[in-house]
Amino acid sequence: MILIFAKIFSVFSISFIGYIANKMKWLPIESTKYLSMLLINIASPCLVLYSMSQQELTEDTLLSVVQTAGFMLLALITATLLSIIAVRIMKVPVLDRGVYRTLLVLTNCGFMGYPLSLAVFGEKGLFLMIIANAIFMLYTFSVGVIMLVSGKDEKLSAKETLKSMVSIPVVATIAGLLLFAFGIQLPFLLEHFLDTVGGITIPLSMIIIGIQLAESKAKEIMKNRHIFETLILKLAVFPILLFFLFIWLPIDSLAFCIIIFAMAMPSAAIIPMLAEIHGANAKLAAQAVFITTMCSLITIPIYGVILYQLL
Repeated sequence: MILIFAKIFSVFSISFIGYIANKMKWLPIESTKYLSMLLINIASPCLVLYSMSQQELTEDTLLSVVQTAGFMLLALITATLLSIIAVRIMKVPVLDRGVYRTLLVLTNCGFMGYPLSLAVFGEKGLFLMIIANAIFMLYTFSVGVIMLVSGKDEKLSAKETLKSMVSIPVVATIAGLLLFAFGIQLPFLLEHFLDTVGGITIPLSMIIIGIQLAESKAKEIMKNRHIFETLILKLAVFPILLFFLFIWLPIDSLAFCIIIFAMAMPSAAIIPMLAEIHGANAKLAAQAVFITTMCSLITIPIYGVILYQLL
């Protein structure tokens, strides 16, 4: 138990580099835009491709992949249905309903899920988290975007939705799945390149989170009770409900733990960016991402220990 806490703390401690660098004016908040682009479009795709290429296609591995993908999709759909009910009960402003729904459903299983799943569940856990994130990316850039703009006068067309799905992370994820499915062996130099570049994903993601935390203003957040309701639902209610709903299903224990761990992550860091692009309340999204990320420093170690013990 102590070892799991230590591993999680060592990952979280990387965020202090970003926090201090921001306070020292070395990495201003503007730098997160460029660091995030580097992370999303270069480092993370390299990690996905490398990790996928290293997995041997066996009957057990294939079963774990299919179960992880299928139940991650089920978890996202279930969370979406729960979010519709929750937002109505919360009685949030109509124009912000889409933002609150995405905050409750979309989870930071990439930026934080990768390093933390590696720390708690090892290489196999990281591989399955990448599979879970593949489903998450497809869901985010389709259903997630539609959900985000719900309540606004402007509606997304099918063409715009399809266009939003054609992104480097999605393409890299599909390419990685093909590498895994067909057992394609990459050339040594390319494999080494992907391993080296992909290796910066974990520290870079935590540094970005540290910068964002350093720039967030807690005073503004405390004035909005709906953000605190979102915090409780996102980090406590939804993961626990999904745990008890899925524990009875016939699913591999590691795949089950990865799905619950992924859904227990704070609200996705990509939500404010999507809100900015699609004209939703980006400030509200950023505030909620900040508070859920901050409080996840407490909840994630607890979930990590419980799920590790379950294995």
